[in-house]
Amino acid sequence: MEPFLECPSCGHHLSMYRAPEASAGERIAARVAGWVATWWFPTAILAVVALWAVVNVGARPFEPYPVVVLAWISAVLATVAALQGPLILLAQRRSAMSDRQRDEEAFRIAMNTEADMHRVAEYVDSLNRKLERLSGDEDRQGGQGDRAP
Repeated sequence: MEPFLECPSCGHHLSMYRAPEASAGERIAARVAGWVATWWFPTAILAVVALWAVVNVGARPFEPYPVVVLAWISAVLATVAALQGPLILLAQRRSAMSDRQRDEEAFRIAMNTEADMHRVAEYVDSLNRKLERLSGDEDRQGGQGDRAP
């Protein structure tokens, strides 16, 4: 969980956003998508296929007709690709939902901040008007006191 951010002046929590807990399937999909999205996965696939080709050509232990085994490897790789797509999309969907909720929370905070800024601006304007009135009154009173009787 992310820590709460606190206001530097008063210490209250700036955001109430908490990411919802992921289900077991979502956690597994995120782990698989995280592992598949590294260089280790394609490297491992290429290494297995290259090792099979070297061993099959050099020692011929598997199949006298390698086309059949190539078709099997092709089917396995197609199945891996077919399973990876939905898992990656599931992980992205969860991430997008979390991002959307965080953005909505940031928007609410920005709206509240904008309202606070308007209130502060109005208060400063009212103080400026009061100061102008007071300085105008002092100028009028000060101007009469400077004249000789």
